[in-house]
Amino acid sequence: MKIGIFTDTFTPQINGVTSILEELYRVLTRQGHEVFIFAPAYSRAQRSENGHIFRFPALTAYFHKDSRVVIPYDRRASAVFPRLDVVYSHTPVSMGLLALRVARKYHLPHVHTYHTLFTEYLHYLPRLIRPTRRMAERMSAAFCNRCDAITTPSQAMKEELLRYGVAKPIYVLPFGVDIEPFERPIRTDVRAALGLAPDEFFLLYAGRLGTEKNLHFLLRGFRVLLDHWRSPQPIRLVLAGGGPHRPLFEEYAQELGLAERVLFTGFIPRDELVEYYRAADLFVFASKTETQGLVLVEAMAAGLPAVVVRAMGVTDIVVDGETGVLVPEDEAIFAHTVIELLQDPCRREYLRAGAKRKAHEMSIQHSVTKLIEIFEALKSSAQYNRV
Repeated sequence: MKIGIFTDTFTPQINGVTSILEELYRVLTRQGHEVFIFAPAYSRAQRSENGHIFRFPALTAYFHKDSRVVIPYDRRASAVFPRLDVVYSHTPVSMGLLALRVARKYHLPHVHTYHTLFTEYLHYLPRLIRPTRRMAERMSAAFCNRCDAITTPSQAMKEELLRYGVAKPIYVLPFGVDIEPFERPIRTDVRAALGLAPDEFFLLYAGRLGTEKNLHFLLRGFRVLLDHWRSPQPIRLVLAGGGPHRPLFEEYAQELGLAERVLFTGFIPRDELVEYYRAADLFVFASKTETQGLVLVEAMAAGLPAVVVRAMGVTDIVVDGETGVLVPEDEAIFAHTVIELLQDPCRREYLRAGAKRKAHEMSIQHSVTKLIEIFEALKSSAQYNRV
């Protein structure tokens, strides 16, 4: 099958969507499908890349320097569009609009994966062009209703789209991770590299350092934890990732008196991040805006139990009491839950085994099988049957 993936974000930009797209490209190609990626160029050199990745001219978004506003025309890509069997979009914005045009012009089935709860990211837009939440919901519904099918990473996101007014078929299809990197021999002594004591407890957060990730809560919860910690064994919180609000969180950690107990690593390449998951004692996560939370799946693949604020997107991944622990957004409850787990190695081991089992069930290979079934069902329908 010839699959055209349309996206407004791709390497070298680092986020959950780009990680999923790289995994999809590898697995689909290994299975014998021909995959074309239509994505923005982040440099002039990328415009001359060959192969199955087509880079479109793009402008830097002045309100978010890591993002690109794509100019949706490329002569080489246009020659490929008639060869496609299915259009698969991962954005409702510039490249998503191009995907709509290509699907309509060449009479192709169009599947869209709705990754992002856009209503929680409106603060990144300047006020002059910032839509209201209801406008954002209506725009999302209007785009989805022009596609043939939608996939969402979670049941909660499906229900959100139904509330917006999406009438097209919606499939819950979380994209997991490739398990293999998490089962190879350990290559790096992460604890030594971070300067942790041999007996020091290591709490890990991995992801973007943005205000939508609720990291102020996480830092306050860690402050409460330290105030109630009665063991001589030290604890360190490591925030692995980069993002626009890192200085804000560093300043807040200083205000809370956490400068010596919180480490900010900056961006960590994914291959190295696997070693962080495997070295940590607990994964801690407070975001309330996730549609899936890929880092949670990665943590589980490493057998790392998680303490997670109960919110949309994470409840389909973290099974409370089996793969991790779900808590309300309450600093005291969060802190005491972490303390109890750190003091109970048998329970951590039970959660570790459950996390690994769940991660295998959610592998990228399993997800791709279901995705191809959706593509083939649409392609063989009367509407798109060209025979």
